Amino acid sequence: MSTDRRFLTLDERAAYLVDRGYVNEHSLSDHAREFIARTNFHYFLGYARNFRKLRREGLVQGDDRIDRVIRMVEIDHSVSTRLFAAIRDVEWRLRAALVEAHCSLFPDRACFLEASHFQVMNASATPVHVILRDQISRSREPFVLGAFEKHAHNIGRKWTENPTCLTDDERLSAMQTLPIWSTVDGWTLGLLERVITETAPVVDDGARWLWKDVARGFEVSNQVFQTQLTSLIVLRNLVAHHSRLWMRPSAASPKRPKPFEKLLRDSDSKSMYVAWLTLAQFLRAGGGDQALISDLDALISLDELYEIGVKRPLRSAALG
Repeated sequence: MSTDRRFLTLDERAAYLVDRGYVNEHSLSDHAREFIARTNFHYFLGYARNFRKLRREGLVQGDDRIDRVIRMVEIDHSVSTRLFAAIRDVEWRLRAALVEAHCSLFPDRACFLEASHFQVMNASATPVHVILRDQISRSREPFVLGAFEKHAHNIGRKWTENPTCLTDDERLSAMQTLPIWSTVDGWTLGLLERVITETAPVVDDGARWLWKDVARGFEVSNQVFQTQLTSLIVLRNLVAHHSRLWMRPSAASPKRPKPFEKLLRDSDSKSMYVAWLTLAQFLRAGGGDQALISDLDALISLDELYEIGVKRPLRSAALG
């Protein structure tokens, strides 16, 4: 790969797009000029490259100017904004569902800090309890900090407004007093997923799994819950990091959610639309799934080309 590529002026960027066959026009509309001036060009090329692929496949009808590519970016932005609101809703519900299920199966303190509380699903991954203790130590939630401060005073240690004034063992002792419901909101969504799926079962007459209780609360079947949850995490990361959704095949392909099979009839199994309706499935229990689907369908119908890109992406587009 060449390392001597220099920064391009606005007009040079427009010329670059034409020279590489991304679009057909040299001139920029006022809107396009303003947009490209405030958008990282490398990011924009991700959309332009996929647009070029669709043109070569004969799927671009009508306008093939830079403004049409910008339209894909703008719709993507609106879709991401709507998805993020739904993801936040589901994330709040997941935290509450975890606490409720956990407290029905285990004591609300101490046990979730121990290695024995979790299964080892991936021997090469950092153990759940290690990540959990670290994230609690870095929490700035007043109730959590209060537990560390109280322990510091009890052992005669000067409190510096930061748990790092305590040793690892001292911090763990302080954490023993914290109920799970006081710490869960400080965990990343990735940690939340691992606690849900990797908590060991309670064994009495049979095995009772925490993740199954959480799945039941969302009315998601056990057969698909864990893959659906993984899909949700992947989608959340894409949205949170402003990644392109249009013409992006899903990296974590969940099974098609059964409640929406008819809506997905014309969608590729690895399409973003399947991932979006998987998110909607998590909203069914508390309502909100139909509102999300309606809003998303209204957005993707703004341009047929955008709808193609989220329902039937060309999987080789990124290489075009």
